[in-house]
Amino acid sequence: MEEDNDEAEDTANVEADVEAEAEVDVDGVGVDNTEPAASDQRQHERFRVSLKVLIRLSDGEIARAHAVDLSKGGIYIEYGAPADAGKVFEIAFDLPFADDFRRVFAKARVVRTVVIGSRNLFGMAFVFTEFGKNSDEVLNKYIEHRGFRMG
Repeated sequence: MEEDNDEAEDTANVEADVEAEAEVDVDGVGVDNTEPAASDQRQHERFRVSLKVLIRLSDGEIARAHAVDLSKGGIYIEYGAPADAGKVFEIAFDLPFADDFRRVFAKARVVRTVVIGSRNLFGMAFVFTEFGKNSDEVLNKYIEHRGFRMG
């Protein structure tokens, strides 16, 4: 039961962080908001990940999802409900570094949603449209470190 309390406390802390970040203006530093041509939709190297993601739903509620793929340009999330292409969500996730975790806050637009087999899950590909303060730097540092380790 103590683990359940710890997880509930962690969720409450992350939700509070998401709420606090929502009060901060999100800037579009280094983000191209134009639709990529079909030939270059994947302009960034992608990495397999296993990350908890918080998504602010249309009604303001915070939902928990799971990311399995990440790049400088977007994220692929598995969730229990679909979302329409073009819809923009506020998302937050923590990236692991050697000494700690650093939170990324972003707005991301749904590019496509697919049904994942019989698991009652939907896979949603998002493209980042805006980043919270320093979040783009955190993401870039993480991706560059991952690329260096893999290379």
